[in-house]
Amino acid sequence: MSTIIRYKNVIEGKGDQMLYLRSLKSCVFALALLVAGLISASSASAHSVEAQLEEITVKWVEAFKQRDFVTIEGFYAPDGFLLPPNSPAIQGRQAIGEMWKSWGELPNVEITFGAVVDEASSSGDMAYEYGTYIFAWDTDSGRITDKGKYVTVWKKIGGAWQVMTDIFNSNLPAE
Repeated sequence: MSTIIRYKNVIEGKGDQMLYLRSLKSCVFALALLVAGLISASSASAHSVEAQLEEITVKWVEAFKQRDFVTIEGFYAPDGFLLPPNSPAIQGRQAIGEMWKSWGELPNVEITFGAVVDEASSSGDMAYEYGTYIFAWDTDSGRITDKGKYVTVWKKIGGAWQVMTDIFNSNLPAE
């Protein structure tokens, strides 16, 4: 732009308007980049939580197969709750570990479970998952296979995900 045209635009008031439009375009572009970055970081963070909880689930099932109830205890917060069906609430790692141990002593017991939905809080220190399970064991009358669903509330404590509340119930009809 030549000096004469620039001078004419300033005299007629067009220079300020053009400068304003250029500044506005730059701000809108910068804001769009910021929002895109936040959305990307948020979804990456959620994926990271989902991956972490999935990794814990794999370790949990493996610990149960190995009858390693100390490892299972460690997945729970010190003041965590286990809320099994037809039973009072169980609080605390040791008591929860004892309950898992009692299930592990059932004949030919097998357990599988996995999340259907994982969601983390925007702060990144709380999450929940909803999933399904299969719990099977032998009895004198034959094999029992229980299928059901669960909800687990996780809290990040000292940099590690721990279970605050774990509740499950059967899909089988009541007897």
